[in-house]
Parts: sequence; structure tokens; C-alpha cells
Amino acid sequence: VAGVEADDVIGTLAVRAAAQGMDVIVVTGDRDSYQLVHDPHLKVLYNKRGVSDYALYDEAGILERTGVTPRQYVDYAALRGDKSDNLPGVPGIGEKTAAKLVTTYGTLEGIFEHLDDLPPRQRTNLGEARDQVFHNREMSVLRTDLDLDLDPDDLRMGGWDRDAVQLLFQQLEFRLIYPRLLEALGDEGEAAPTGAAFEAEVRVLRDADEIVKHLQGIAERGDRYAVEPRWEHDGPGTVLQGLAVTESTDDAMYVAVDDLRAKPVVAELGALLGPGGPPLVAHRAKELMHGLDDALDVDLQSLELDTAVMAYLLDPGERKYDLEQLALRFLELELTSPDREEGTLDLDGNAGPDDTGRRAVVVLRLAAALADGLGARELSELYENVERPLVRVLARMESAGIKIDRDFLEELRSELQDQCDDLERRIHAHAGEPFVVNSVPQLRRILFEKLELAPVKRTKTGPSTDADSLEKMAAANAHPILDDLMRYREVEKLRSTYADALPPLIRPDGRIHATFNQIATTTGRISSENPNLQNIPVRSEGGREMRRAFIAEDGAGLLAADYSQIELRVLAHLAEDPGLIDAFSRGADVHTTTAAKVFDVDEAKVDAFQRRFAKVVNYGLAFGMEAYGLGQRLNIPTDQAREILDSYFESFPNVREFMERTVTEAKQRGYTTTILGRRRQISELASDNFRIKQMGERMAQNAPVQGSAADIFKLAMIDVDRALDERDLRTKMILTVHDELVFEVPLDEQEAVEGLVREVMESAIELRVPLVVDLGFGTNWAEAK
Repeated sequence: VAGVEADDVIGTLAVRAAAQGMDVIVVTGDRDSYQLVHDPHLKVLYNKRGVSDYALYDEAGILERTGVTPRQYVDYAALRGDKSDNLPGVPGIGEKTAAKLVTTYGTLEGIFEHLDDLPPRQRTNLGEARDQVFHNREMSVLRTDLDLDLDPDDLRMGGWDRDAVQLLFQQLEFRLIYPRLLEALGDEGEAAPTGAAFEAEVRVLRDADEIVKHLQGIAERGDRYAVEPRWEHDGPGTVLQGLAVTESTDDAMYVAVDDLRAKPVVAELGALLGPGGPPLVAHRAKELMHGLDDALDVDLQSLELDTAVMAYLLDPGERKYDLEQLALRFLELELTSPDREEGTLDLDGNAGPDDTGRRAVVVLRLAAALADGLGARELSELYENVERPLVRVLARMESAGIKIDRDFLEELRSELQDQCDDLERRIHAHAGEPFVVNSVPQLRRILFEKLELAPVKRTKTGPSTDADSLEKMAAANAHPILDDLMRYREVEKLRSTYADALPPLIRPDGRIHATFNQIATTTGRISSENPNLQNIPVRSEGGREMRRAFIAEDGAGLLAADYSQIELRVLAHLAEDPGLIDAFSRGADVHTTTAAKVFDVDEAKVDAFQRRFAKVVNYGLAFGMEAYGLGQRLNIPTDQAREILDSYFESFPNVREFMERTVTEAKQRGYTTTILGRRRQISELASDNFRIKQMGERMAQNAPVQGSAADIFKLAMIDVDRALDERDLRTKMILTVHDELVFEVPLDEQEAVEGLVREVMESAIELRVPLVVDLGFGTNWAEAK
């Protein structure tokens, strides 16, 4: 209602409904609503911001909670004040005193008539605050007499448009609320969907000459067009069944894979998708690249827009980028065929030609909408220079794969199993009884009941047995069982996660072809799965042994190229800190330099203990670590950790200023940016919950550093891939893990490739400090690392 506060509209409706005998609950975090609860039909559900606690108050509950009746509440509130509304209270008069005064004298007028009866300090403070107190009361009174053009009875729950609500919630990013809404309301009273049905004409072509003519027409016109694959299973799969192709926003052609295999068709399709072909649009183009290569030996090189990658750049926190959801969100289109029940699926339940054709049309429409979104958020250049070319680079890496030493892996599996069995026996001996070591409840019983060890921290379900807790207990020499437990977990993880899981992934070519995902992390980093190579321990002996299973082909070796301290170099660049820039520019050990400044000693006199402290601080800051986290990592009191941090920030003042500025800007804009403009939305910064907001601040400090490092790494991958092609080298880029690239290099190319890789990676981008790449070479990954 124009010119009226929402609280007054709520008050008017609530009082009017209660007067009609309706039971009313006002849900609010505003205590001014307490004044409404003077009718047995009206209650207030007071929910506290940032926590799940709430209380349902009737008139008796208000009296118990505040010490005054609902009718007296505005006088009580006027004395107490309300910081949220910027209404100062009377100095020296808190809630209890305010309630006593109102109960004794009835009203503000009564209180001020009896000022002489009050203690001198109260008399003085009330006299000085008289005007403010009456202003407070005036501002606290809720109006309940508004002239509204509706009656409470008009507000009964009726039919609702489920699709429209779902679309709205998606646009507002209410990801968790929609399922709860369905749970609360169900489908009762649901109105029929009002959205326009999406139709597209799909022609199935079978004649080779007709197919070729159609493809030639697309090439000659040179306009943007979309290709959508039909897989053997729902979603991307390994077996291509056919392709839908369209230049139009309302019709498409579909060709089955058997018809695509005709030589003239393959030749024309290869020319269309090859270099110089018209701009192609696809959804998850990397999977399409694999499908075309496997089924038709066609190399897709003309990708312009990948709608999944574009959607990821717009919202890196979404996690899923299904075409159906994106169509609904950006186009307000229901992609599922309205006549699906009439047979648009094949006998195996896979999408049929009509559905595939419709998807192609939606992909083309969606690309235009997403391109507008990228432009509006200044992300077009990042997409064009980094994410688009990276699609093909990752596809080639997946196709190349890496060779596995099956015999060595089998031996390692056996050794790890023997180690697990031996450690399990030792653990049982320490415990004095057998138990399931991987069972948290049973482990808790042994550690904290039978052995009576003191827990380091507790969770909702009991004392924690996580790795951090076990390490701290072991450091305190609590019991010898702890060292064996930690070793057992490490060995068991290697055995189950890799030694047992890798053999089934080895393909007939003797290689594992991991999947590299560029749209899975909020920071922009690349992740891997089947297997997840990111989790192989780097520093442990077991992790090094596992890397020995990854080998080069005969006549070749593995080259590992690793960016040295890239996050810290990015931090130095972004913060423009003279101390860090000087250390990196002169090639000094940055941890030693940091330790010298923090502990006020010469660099030559920094000991191993001080350098370790400095290293934890350096990397901790890059990831948003604060005093408590630093203390936990170093096993020192939080106060001491805070002193170390304070000393660090005195030595490197620009780092503190950068971190504070980053958080402030993120709060203002709602997102952070990297060197290349990648955005990360951080909704946690707007939370009323202190812990969530604090977590958001750490994310804001970390995102520009990690995200910029990811951007640089991706640029390097693209540049190296291009350089290898331009020089017609046989070397292949086959793995990426964290800040490391792994290449399979023919022995006669080793010298040339090492120089090329170092030069290209170190010049990927110009920073205020030099980029440095460490190289290693060997017959297996462990030797190269």
C-alpha cells in the first residue's frame, strides 16, 4: 500500500481477521507486533534472525516475556528504545526497569506525572529524554485501521500456478524453498499450468543426398546453428544415436547415426564442424566432441557457444546446468514435450528424435539469452579467451588418457591390503577387543569410553573422530592407538579409493581416461572424476607410491610442470604489497622472507620452526584463514596466533588493506572478481547469522586469489596446447591436478618440450611478480613429481 509501512497492513489485516473470529498468527521478527495480541484469536510467532529458535506468544506469553500487557507494550518499548529502528532508549533504563515503571504508573503520561517519586538518576534521565520517549511511542504504534480494498476472507489459499512459482523461485535463486513449498502445500488446489506450450517441427532425414544438401546450406549461409546429440541413455553417454541440427528457433532436422555414417555425409559434416565452419552452438560441447569422434571420426573445431559453460560463468554456484532447468529459468520454456506420454520416448526410455530436435531449438534460443547475460556482466571476454577454447583442450586430454602399470597396481593393491590387515590387528590389540575400525560409533566407544581419552571437540552426535582431532590427540601423546588409526585411514583410503577403483577404469588401450570438469567449482578450478586425481596425497609415501602406477608409453616419459606458489604470487600482485613483490622479484624464499619480517630476524638466521610458521601464515591468508584457524593449524593458543597475524600485517600492510577492501567491495556488489573478471556470488555476506557471514568474508578474501590462479592456469593450458600444435609436436597434455600439468613426451622431444612448456606457462599473463614453473621428468608420475 503506497505510503504505508507493511507492518501497518499486517496489523490491520490481523486485527480485522481476529474480529471476524479467525485464528491469526503473525510471523515476524519485529517485537512491535506484541501490541496486537490483545484478542484470544491473535498470536505472534516471533522468529529470531539467523537462528532456528522461535516462540509463539499469546497475551499471557507477552506478559511473561516482557513484564507488561500487549496494550502497555508501546509505552514499554518507548522507554527501552529499539536499535533496529534507530530509536534510542532512556539511558540507565533497561527492559526490567521499563516494565516496572509501566506496570506501576500505567502509561508514559503517568510516569512523567510522578517523576518526583523516582530516584534522582532516573528522574534526570527521563526528564532529558522526554521528547525522544514520546517520539518513540509514536513511531512504535501499529495502525490497525487502514482502508484496504480487500477483506481477510479474500486471502484464503486457492489455486496456484506451479510452473510460474517454480520459475519465479529459480529467478530469485530460492533453490531450497521450492521443495519445501511443495511439501507444505502439496498439489491440492493447483491451477492448470498457464505457460505457453513449446512446439517445434522436427523432420527426420534419411536420404544421404538430402542430408548433404541440408548441411551444405548451413555452411553456405554461415549463420549460427545448433547441434544436439541423442545418446543411448538419458544425458551424455558413450554411444551416439543421432544428431538434431537447426538454424531456426522453431524447427530442426534429425539424422540417425547410421545415416550419418554415409561417406558423403561424414565428409560434409566434418567440413561443417571443422576450422572455418559457421559458428556452432551446443550444450555440453565436450561430450558432443567425444561422441562425434568415437562414432564418426569427426573433429569438432568450430564451437562458438557452449550453453552449459556460459550458464556456469553466470552462476558458478549452481552445480547443475541441465538444459531443462536453464530453458525454464532463462526462456520460461517447458522443454519436456507436451505429448511425451504419446510415445516420444523409444522402447528403452531414451529421448526420441522429436525430443532431440526440440532440445536443439532450445539450445539455439538459450545461447542468445546467455550471450546477452555474459555481456551485461562483462564476462564475454573471459568466455571467449578462456572457457570456450578450454572445452576442446579438456576433450583432447580426456581422449589421450594416461597409461597404467597394471602389474604394479596389482602388487600395490596386495601390499596395501596387507598393511590394512596388519594395522587393524594392531588397533584391535590396543583396544583389547575386535571392532569395526571404520564404524564411528564403535570407534567412539573404544576411544572415549573404554580408553577414556579426552575428546578434542564434539559434534552433534558425539566426540569427533575426524583426522584433525586424531592428530591433536596424537600430538598430546594420548595413546599409541592414535598413530595406527591415522596410518590405517591413509592406507585404507589409498586402497579403496585408488588401488581397488583404478583397475576397472582401465580401458582396452591400457589407459585411464579421466573426466575433467570445468563447470564444477565456484572458484573456476578444474576438477576431475573417474578417477578424482585431486585427492591422491602429495607428500605421503603412500601417495608417491600410487603415482608410480601412472606411466608413460615405451619411448616416452612424463613431464610434470608445476606453478611454484602461484596463489602467493597472485596475492602479491593483487595486494601490490612491496615486501612480497620484493621477495618474489629477487627470487628469495618467500616463507623465509616472511619469517624474517614477522619474527624480526635476519633471513640468514631464520630457523625451520619459524619458516614453518611463516608458511602456514602465508598459505592460510591466501585461503582466508583467521587467528583461530591459524592457532588450530599450528597447535598454539588463539591469542598467540593473533599476535603472529598482527605482526604479519605490520610487515605486509598492503595485504591487510587488500583483504579488507575485497570484503567491503563484495558486500557492496554481492560478488568478487578475479584478474580476468570471473565473478563469484557470495550470498553469505548478506546473512544475519554471524558465523555464516564470517564464512562469507573468508570466501570473499579467498575467491579473488584462488580464482585468479585458476584463470592463469587455464590460460597456460590453452597456450601450451596451441604451442604444441603449432610446432607439430607429438607430445600430449594428459593430466591436470591442482597447479600441475602432466605431459607424455617422446624422449626425442624432451629438451624442446621442457623449454617450450616453461616459457609458455611463465608468460601466460604478466603480473607484478614473475611466474615460476618447476619441471620434473621420469618414466612414471612419481619420478616426474
